[in-house]
Amino acid sequence: MNRKEQIDQLISKMNAESLQAVKRLENLFDPYSFVELGAFNEKAGVVTGYGLINGKQVYAYCQCGPVGTQHATKIGKLYKLATMMGSPIIGIMDTEGVKVSDGIDALEAYGSIFTNQSNASGVVPQISIVLGDCIGMSSFMPIIADFVIMPKTNAKMFMTSPAVIPGVDGRKESYESIGGGETLAKEGLVHCLCENEEECLVKARNLIDLLPENNLEGIVPSECNDDLNRTDASLDSIVPEGAEEPIDVRKIITSVADNNIFTEIYKEYAPNIITGFAKFGGITVGIIANNGVIRVDATKKAAEMVGMCDAFNIPILTFTDILGYEHTLKAEKKGIMKYSARLMSYMTAATVPRVNIILRNAIGSAYLLMNSKHIGADIVYAWPSAIISMIEKNAGIEVLNIDSDEYDSRTNPYAVASKGYVDTVIIPSNTRKRIISAMNMLITKRDAQPVRKHSSIEY
Repeated sequence: MNRKEQIDQLISKMNAESLQAVKRLENLFDPYSFVELGAFNEKAGVVTGYGLINGKQVYAYCQCGPVGTQHATKIGKLYKLATMMGSPIIGIMDTEGVKVSDGIDALEAYGSIFTNQSNASGVVPQISIVLGDCIGMSSFMPIIADFVIMPKTNAKMFMTSPAVIPGVDGRKESYESIGGGETLAKEGLVHCLCENEEECLVKARNLIDLLPENNLEGIVPSECNDDLNRTDASLDSIVPEGAEEPIDVRKIITSVADNNIFTEIYKEYAPNIITGFAKFGGITVGIIANNGVIRVDATKKAAEMVGMCDAFNIPILTFTDILGYEHTLKAEKKGIMKYSARLMSYMTAATVPRVNIILRNAIGSAYLLMNSKHIGADIVYAWPSAIISMIEKNAGIEVLNIDSDEYDSRTNPYAVASKGYVDTVIIPSNTRKRIISAMNMLITKRDAQPVRKHSSIEY
């Protein structure tokens, strides 16, 4: 093959990749709404543009070549437009990495992208969809974003190639085990793990529908076609008899949400804390629910959710069933006191509406940091099954030198409500309408605390 044939083949490959990028963006946006920007700058290796997703204006880019100066310039212009207009931005990641031929200018390119992303953090929602290679410095781009979406196969993201890691042979399975979607989801680096590319695009559209367009947008309810006063009698018997037997919290959440739809994030990471979004009477609400003891990873997951909601004016709803902290040497070494304190700080500083529902166990300082009245929750409801105490029952009986009946009389929700730490005890089947009532009441909440940008949680 002569030089001309090599060049022609390369150009053909670039054109094919560009067409694939355009096609991906067209599939992401509402039909016929995508408008490409900078279409004649094909050598940049990225397609940029804007359009509508569920009627909302959104900016997006899709990579189709290595990152160089022209690549970064196109993305930078898109970010400036998105932040000026107060619209979300979505990046589809699929790149061969840095454009080495650009030399030191390639680092300037990456620096420009990271600066634009950081400036947009907490201002407009940022979603990254990893659909191919995202290697080296390119892997910073999704991590800076608010949400990372990735399929289980045909995509990988890592800083260092397995081929150069000592003790790793660089085979395909090694790439998957280090930078595949399933691996990264378990480590808390992927918010939404999907079956395939099509599902990734649908998930991004769902998030755009749930999120506000920017940090200045107030709480604006969307149209709700679900019964606001709907009840569910099955919730009246959903709490098991055993104090440590898990409650099906996901069933509770889906039962009370509009149209029974709950969009969970970080499902594969720190499974004893459940986080995600749902609508109540058309109002998007960020949900944090626990079930059992709280671990280090769970505090990180919950704190990021609180920070995200606070940055974008999304009310916080917590479902509490917590026995305490994980008491292990490993937990201490991993910094459970640091990350618990951070969750406490995020929760107390949040200026958005905060509602807590105590399902069963609410024990000790672990209960304190889970959006309790003691740290500023606006409304706290308790189910009749709630046990609210400084210490667990057996320890309480021993330390306080009381019998079981007296412990129960001190820790039942009615006794705690009499002290003002619970607003009211509610019938479980009525939970949905109680949540909607509280959210509607709190919709105009104002706080004099200074505005803060969302910051990511260190892992």
